[in-house]
Amino acid sequence: MNSKVKLILIYDGKDEEEIGPALVTWATEVIAQRAEFECCLLEPTHLVGGPLDDDQPQRREILRHLARADAFLILASERSNGYSAKLKAIIDKVAIRLQARPVAFIGYGGESGGMNAIGQLRQVVAGQHAVPICSFVTFPSPWTLFDECGVLRLQDQARLPMARMLVQLNWWARALKIAREQKPYELVNQYQ
Repeated sequence: MNSKVKLILIYDGKDEEEIGPALVTWATEVIAQRAEFECCLLEPTHLVGGPLDDDQPQRREILRHLARADAFLILASERSNGYSAKLKAIIDKVAIRLQARPVAFIGYGGESGGMNAIGQLRQVVAGQHAVPICSFVTFPSPWTLFDECGVLRLQDQARLPMARMLVQLNWWARALKIAREQKPYELVNQYQ
């Protein structure tokens, strides 16, 4: 299987400190250096509000990418020891596309680096019949990690956990794709 894993990066948009967009940029740059992934960044404003099957060109493009997705990466900021309502709304919109696909996480915020948000989101995506990946990347106190231009200061320290996570994500994406091709998950799920 030589084809690239189609990876969808989901995030909940801008935050007050502009850390989310900086982390999205960092993550997409790291993923772009890996030959096994084709990464698609979905604009969150196109996912929230209104049905996902609208006849708008942006929504058709989103549906096309989601239909081809092999794996997901969710960037989650921690707010009040949990994830944001906007991120949950996005996950709810794409829930059917998550089924039988792996989901990895990058968390940021607070002293935990988003661990509380990731822990809760792992349960959310498992409830959608997705496979949460064990490895993850966290950024504790992220406002101290970026310079004035929005560049991550200690990039090498974050690259190793990111590499571990992407190796696992790649393996699970390929394994689950083979399983879905042998028997579509819709047929497995119909007996519930």
